[in-house]
Amino acid sequence: PTAFLVDVCDKIYTSGWGSSAGGLGGQLTTSGLPVTPDAIQGTTTGHDLYLAVFDIDMNSLSYATFYGGPLSPEHVDGGTSRFDRRGRVYQSVCAGCQGNSDFPTTPGAWSATNNSGGCNNGVLKIDFDSPLVIANFNAPDTACAGSTIPFNNLSGGGGTYAWSFGDGNSSTQVSPTHTYAAPGTYTVTLTATNPETCNGTDAVTRTVVVAAERPLLEAMPDTTICGPLNGFTLVAGSLGTATTYQWSSNAGFTDVLNASPSDSIALVTPAVGGTYHVRAGEVPTCRSVDSVTVVVSLAAVALEGDSLVCSNDPAELRLMGADEGSEIFWEPTAAIVSGQGTSTATVAPNETTSYGVTVTTPAGCTWAGTITVSVSPIDGSSVNANAVPSSVLPGTTVQLGATPAGGVTYNWQPADLVSDPTLPNPTAVVNATTTFTVTISDGVCTKDASVTVTVFELVCEEPNIFVPNSFSPNGDGVNDILFVRGQHITDMEFMVFDRWGEKVFETRDQNVGWDGTFRGKAVGPAVFVYHLTAWCLDGQRYFTKGNVTVIR
Repeated sequence: PTAFLVDVCDKIYTSGWGSSAGGLGGQLTTSGLPVTPDAIQGTTTGHDLYLAVFDIDMNSLSYATFYGGPLSPEHVDGGTSRFDRRGRVYQSVCAGCQGNSDFPTTPGAWSATNNSGGCNNGVLKIDFDSPLVIANFNAPDTACAGSTIPFNNLSGGGGTYAWSFGDGNSSTQVSPTHTYAAPGTYTVTLTATNPETCNGTDAVTRTVVVAAERPLLEAMPDTTICGPLNGFTLVAGSLGTATTYQWSSNAGFTDVLNASPSDSIALVTPAVGGTYHVRAGEVPTCRSVDSVTVVVSLAAVALEGDSLVCSNDPAELRLMGADEGSEIFWEPTAAIVSGQGTSTATVAPNETTSYGVTVTTPAGCTWAGTITVSVSPIDGSSVNANAVPSSVLPGTTVQLGATPAGGVTYNWQPADLVSDPTLPNPTAVVNATTTFTVTISDGVCTKDASVTVTVFELVCEEPNIFVPNSFSPNGDGVNDILFVRGQHITDMEFMVFDRWGEKVFETRDQNVGWDGTFRGKAVGPAVFVYHLTAWCLDGQRYFTKGNVTVIR
């Protein structure tokens, strides 16, 4: 034997097992034990579980059955059986021994197989369905005065029911509802009766705590607020029936908007529309909840845009924060180049002008604003930059200039290359090709202009320095003098020889040339030889010689 119980009707329950397990040599057996015709399992292999129910004083057998598989020696270790007095058996069994999977299971069982090499745990529950009446119900542990409380009857086997609510009121309904008029702690008793059961009647009690009534909470009505505004106030009242409040931005009340629990108003800042929720009352189950939907229109409306422009330049005006679907009107109408009816308008004033906008939202809110656009006389065509000279050798100082030349500020870049970046006409020493940019502003309009100074490399030789190969000193004024041609010559030595090697001309001045005479007389047509040595600006020395023909 492994378990024993007497139920509420004095019937006797027992379970046990017979098996060759445990080294008992087959001394224990379930063979020959009686079973009833309604047994779950009417036969045994001698090593099964046995469950039986006897009448009062064990004078007759009410029910008996075997339970086990055809192969395994099922058995029960101590302390693994649980009976309850309503006639239910819970049994844990060493089942499926020797690695078998023959222990009977029902559909939906946790597992129908033994997944180990030895015994595994088999668990079963048998309800003998005894003719008992058991009273049971559930109800809220805490309720609110004035609220309807449901009482859910969970009894089994009852025929009639009697309820006592602990406040002098009662009911015979199966699952009644009840309203407590005043706060307090009440003991509720349910009595279930059925003469056909063995115990005839059963009773159960529960305690219900009734708190104060729900407050008469009412939030402000749904509303539309016209802006612009930084915040708005939420208001609720309870006609004196509540002392604590909570405003929240969500139905879960995860944040608190009111400054104090005793304060029924809350300031919302920034002004954001939405549905706001309020609850009142100290006891969570007896709080009242309400909400208000606030539509905020034009909460952060503003007018901005280009307030400083150059002459002949367009200006863009922007309306910010207008509600979707709003009607927008810009004025003066004739001055709006484009964008009338939209949040962005383009204007092109010739002089300082004020512009206005009016917006009307779908909710009926209106707002008007103005903006002044200041116009400078400066325009892009009046801002220029120049450099003299604009093409130089490395290390040359150039003169920069900018227009307009007065009433404005200047800023030359690169600033480290100019004598004073704030002058209209600074100088600059240029060693490499450089683009100079000047920014001119009158405080309203700002424009840029640029000039590039090109630096070239000095080539102190042909073709930059050369001597013509012929000239005609005939007095006609054309090609009468033989000069050394070229730029950037600082010094030179030029000599001409006749065919016998006699020097007929010599000069060290580039501006002095040979006129085709020797010792005061014109030379005849012939070919002469010249020698030229030249020194350039950067110190380079150049020598060349060649022939020149005198043509008569």
